[in-house]
This record gives sequence, C-alpha cells and structure tokens, in this order.
Amino acid sequence: MIQGMALLVGGQLMGEAAVAVTGLPVPGSVVGMVLVLLALLAKKGHLPELRRAGSTMLLLVPLLLVPVSVGIMEQADLLQANWWPLTVSLLVSIVAGMVATGLTIRWLRRFDGKQAGDV
Repeated sequence: MIQGMALLVGGQLMGEAAVAVTGLPVPGSVVGMVLVLLALLAKKGHLPELRRAGSTMLLLVPLLLVPVSVGIMEQADLLQANWWPLTVSLLVSIVAGMVATGLTIRWLRRFDGKQAGDV
C-alpha cells in the first residue's frame, strides 16, 4: 500500500511541478492524476498496489464529511435565519446543473450517432 500512496503523491507532486513550470491554468493535482492515469494505461491497468491504496482511501472518505457536518451544526442559527435565500439558490443551482447536463449529453450524442431518445 505504501507504494500505491507513493505513486499517488508522486503523481500529484509532478503535476504541481508541471503547473509551476508551464503556468498551465489547471490545478496541479488534476495534472498529477492525469499522469497517474497515463501510468495506469502504460501498465494496462495492472497496478495492484495502487488499487489497495485507492480502496483504503475510499474507506476514509466519510471522515471528510465530519468537518462539514460540524460546521453546519455550528452555524445552525445563521442557516435558520437565511433559509429562504439558501433554498432558492440551491434549487436554482440544481436546475441549472440538470439543464447543463442534459444539454451536454444532447450535444455529445451527436458525435456517437445515437438519437436523443436512445438508451
């Protein structure tokens, strides 16, 4: 598992370095994950140590929700005072996201030859 974590961290560091050197307008972690993806493709997806590290990290993802939950509980009075604007903004953003997703899928379907109603 240490090797898999080293590969992930090394990929992120190389991505950060690439962004610092080239000035790309992309986060270094994204470039790093693309580099890790390229390593996976070069090995035809056969990196068991990376699979173990990823599985372990996925088990820890719920821990990332604890600070968010604590923050929500700590700011309960502020949320209660502003529930209406928050609700409206959430609904508008959900609808906008759904519309953008639908339009993107419709646009991408033109390239694979399927019609909008096909599954």
